[in-house]
Amino acid sequence: MIFLLFLLNYKIIDIDVDVQWADPQLLIETSGLRTGAEFRNSDIQNAIQNLSRLRLFNSVAIDTTIVGDGIFFKIIVEEAPFLKSKPDFIGTAKIKKKNLRKKLQWRVGQVITDRDIFEAKSDIIDLYKEKSFYYTTVQDSSIIDSLNKIDVFFIIKEGVEPRIGKIEITGNDAFTDSKITKMMQNKPKAFLRGGKLDEVKLQEDVAKIKSFYRDNGYLDAEINEPIIEVEEDRFIITINIEEHERYYVGEITFSGDSVFNAQQLARVVKYKSGDVYNLSEVEETHQELYGAYADEGYIYCSIAQNENVRDSFIDIEYVIDESSPATINRVVITGNYSTRENVIRRELTTIPGEKFRRSDVIRSLREVFNLGFFDNVEPLTGIPDDSGRIDLIYKVTEKEGVATVGAGVSYSAQDKLTGYFELSHPNMWGKGQRLYTKVELGGRLTNFQVGYTEPWFFNTRTSAGIDLYYTNRFWDYYTKRDIGFAGRVSFPFYLDYTRLGYTLRAERTQILDIATSYTPPSSGYSLYDDTISKWTVSNSFVITRDSRDFIFNPTSGSYMALRAEVAKKFLFANVDYNRLTFEARTYLPIYWKFVLMGRIKAGVVTSTDEVPLYKRFYAGGVGDDGVRGYSDRSLSPEVDGRRVGGSALLINNLELKLKLSPSLSFLAFYDAGNAFESYKDVNLHNLYRGVGVGVRIEIPMMGILGFDMGYGLDREQPGFEPHFQINPFGMF
Repeated sequence: MIFLLFLLNYKIIDIDVDVQWADPQLLIETSGLRTGAEFRNSDIQNAIQNLSRLRLFNSVAIDTTIVGDGIFFKIIVEEAPFLKSKPDFIGTAKIKKKNLRKKLQWRVGQVITDRDIFEAKSDIIDLYKEKSFYYTTVQDSSIIDSLNKIDVFFIIKEGVEPRIGKIEITGNDAFTDSKITKMMQNKPKAFLRGGKLDEVKLQEDVAKIKSFYRDNGYLDAEINEPIIEVEEDRFIITINIEEHERYYVGEITFSGDSVFNAQQLARVVKYKSGDVYNLSEVEETHQELYGAYADEGYIYCSIAQNENVRDSFIDIEYVIDESSPATINRVVITGNYSTRENVIRRELTTIPGEKFRRSDVIRSLREVFNLGFFDNVEPLTGIPDDSGRIDLIYKVTEKEGVATVGAGVSYSAQDKLTGYFELSHPNMWGKGQRLYTKVELGGRLTNFQVGYTEPWFFNTRTSAGIDLYYTNRFWDYYTKRDIGFAGRVSFPFYLDYTRLGYTLRAERTQILDIATSYTPPSSGYSLYDDTISKWTVSNSFVITRDSRDFIFNPTSGSYMALRAEVAKKFLFANVDYNRLTFEARTYLPIYWKFVLMGRIKAGVVTSTDEVPLYKRFYAGGVGDDGVRGYSDRSLSPEVDGRRVGGSALLINNLELKLKLSPSLSFLAFYDAGNAFESYKDVNLHNLYRGVGVGVRIEIPMMGILGFDMGYGLDREQPGFEPHFQINPFGMF
């Protein structure tokens, strides 16, 4: 101690550096030692630590020499080499070398210390363990040249990749082993099952088991950390469970409630006295009670859940502090750069000065989403003022490429090869007005269309539009030419989600290029009757109810439509028919992102004369009358081997959709349908059935692209039929 104190009176006279490749001045400055400075006892230790942090040396040492009243320092280092080339690996078969290099993240030219090599070996072993390879060993070998550059080799002896051989559950008396292991993601190796161990998912499995027990009344159940043992090439996983006591729901009471009575609140509760205590249902009930009050504007209410345990029963009391209802102060819209604010605001059901209701916010989100212009609509709230008024903010994210521009070549079984050009915009000038044009030219189809829709005619909820079209299309054994005009209008009905619509259509139709093999019937309707142009003037009436959450890719709600189209002969109109159709769809979310859709469509057409072929029903293919697994319009009555359409239609569709995102969905479907000669001939046993899978992708500037592969079960030769479709407006 006396010697150390004595040294403290010495000054640093000189600092020497024993180094070959590194900059001596860098080492002196990094060490913290300064010539002329008074020596302190911690200087040597600090200098070694500072130099080690550079990670340039394998070892660092400092020698001192006392001369008179001064000290000479000498810094001695073992310099680490520079990496000459990418590290190489010997003995790798299970993991690619590029993945090993990615794990190490070494760069040519960097300094490689002994510590780096040691850590690299640990990283390699960790990577093999992540890939479920156990007992892997790694050795290193290196070559250093005269320029202090190093080549590093790692010699790897890859371990075994065990598979799960057995999962043992112990301590479970209430539930069988299979009941518990069935919910686990990790499974033992079996036929067509690899049995790989995923330790991250194993922790999720433990959490699932714990939640399962708590949802079955075992609130104190303990799921111990899994024990993983390796026996040769198999994992043995043991999970020990301590179940403890099972609990049941006792009395359910409410206090502080005045907005709702106890009976109304009890209807929100998802359990009743005597039920097994289900933690998920209890937590969900708590949220539903908040939701019920939020729907009435009481967003500041607090609900405390007090529980009293009596033996195996738990009494639950909800203590409610209702507070005062919130009132909407301002409704603010942000994020709309292209869409005018009034286009969004007119869809909102939340009005300044009214109560803040959650149901109104949800309805507003639905209406704005269904405009089709936005990727996201997020409701936010501001800070309430002293009187409880609150600002409501709708933050919208506009879609990129909402306009649709398309040009190219398409192919379908009916129209064969067709060139097309189309331009549509559902939000013209940011006013929500829809304009579309389409040109199609092909060997079997010539089509020109233009249409315009004003969704808020005269600034009311009345929608009005106009369509003009010219179509020349070959149908099996004749060509049909249509030139027409349609004016349409719709407005809300007094029932929620319901609208009434009317369309006036004037259309000139002519039949051309009738096949020479066509033989007209001896009586009744003949195609030759329509080789002279005929005019149809029809009045269409429709009532729809649409409660779908998102009309372009729904996950819940329903859609119903009843349409009646009437065409009578008068003045220049010389086509007569009555056409009635009914369609209903329902969407049910069933699990995770899976949605089940059921659809039925029925129709009948009559006439005082014979119904023209082009006004009859043809089932098959895709579209409103689609039965996938069969070609377009292939399901209808035949005369002399030719499809002549039916006077009645029945279609059933069932789809299971996996909605991975708003723009990507996969589906499996079952279709059944047919067109019948008369409504008297409709028979469920005569429906043609098809099954298959499909995909829906929303592509900017194109719309929704759909592809289905259907298998016709009732074809003469059962087989597959592909179906391709593009909808620029984003809705099939």
